[in-house]
Amino acid sequence: MALSLMLRNCPKLKGLSALSRGTFPVSRHQNFTQLVCKNRTALPLAVKCHNQFVKAIEPTRKMSADHSKLWSIEKLFSLILLGVVPATFICPNKILDNLFAVAVVMHFHWGLEACVVDYVRPIIVGPVLPKLALGLLYVVSATTLAALIYYNQHQIGIGQTFRKFWCISGTPADNEAKNQ
Repeated sequence: MALSLMLRNCPKLKGLSALSRGTFPVSRHQNFTQLVCKNRTALPLAVKCHNQFVKAIEPTRKMSADHSKLWSIEKLFSLILLGVVPATFICPNKILDNLFAVAVVMHFHWGLEACVVDYVRPIIVGPVLPKLALGLLYVVSATTLAALIYYNQHQIGIGQTFRKFWCISGTPADNEAKNQ
């Protein structure tokens, strides 16, 4: 990782060679703090060196928008899920089932989108693969949401399905004996 950081920032570090060398005299008995305090020409050089290193080390991120609002919406959906999940299983109906489907799919989509953006970076895999991965994620999320809403509208719904799973117990022979 350190090697990749050095190779990536090599052109930025080459700019340090443009700094003038030996701009102030140094005696054997002076330390750097004395140089900065006594010799005023050393201060701009120290600031220039510091600025060069800070610019070379700290990565600048180019963001397209302010993501603080999206972060707040994600946290709001997480809070909504805390109420919707139990409500969907306690009293299943189409409204709660659809609300559950939308909230869960959006929650998973945002989590997986963060993984894709963090781990499928253009600097590592090239410019095409991140776009394909993000596009595939949108297709999978849209298909999942459409399938869940279809299931809620044309079948028994998510809440009722989980209630039926909850009632399953014993072996198939035990269940047949109960039904007879």
